[in-house]
Amino acid sequence: MIKLREFSLSDLEKVIKIEKASFLNRKAFSEDYFRKLYQKSPEGFIVAEDKGKILGYAIGEVQKDCGKIISIAVYPIYRKKGIGKELANFLIEYFKKKNLKKISLQVRKNNLAAISFYKNLGFQILKTIKNYYQNGDDAYLMKRNLGA
Repeated sequence: MIKLREFSLSDLEKVIKIEKASFLNRKAFSEDYFRKLYQKSPEGFIVAEDKGKILGYAIGEVQKDCGKIISIAVYPIYRKKGIGKELANFLIEYFKKKNLKKISLQVRKNNLAAISFYKNLGFQILKTIKNYYQNGDDAYLMKRNLGA
């Protein structure tokens, strides 16, 4: 049974492994970057675990009046089992509790699986951001409004 819980620094090594396995087409987030995200928004950094094994993580933060999804990743062998959706829904509820009106994220324009995933959660593509990524790839800015 999948359990969601707050990330702790003892999870960092496992989260970095998930990061590297999930994002082969880009440089993985560094240990320092994960630490900064955790310090900035500890309640928005969660992991999904099953019997003590971490299967995925999600990071979201509050930016003024908007929630921002920084990253959601699940080990490739555990995908298509609803874990990513559970992680995303946790962040959506977290942002609702903060009384935010909308959520945004950036997704690589060629990451069709992620775009489909977010569309199924009610996100819409707002615009293209040219050269958003370090390697020059474009991103879509996606948003979702949060109901009252």
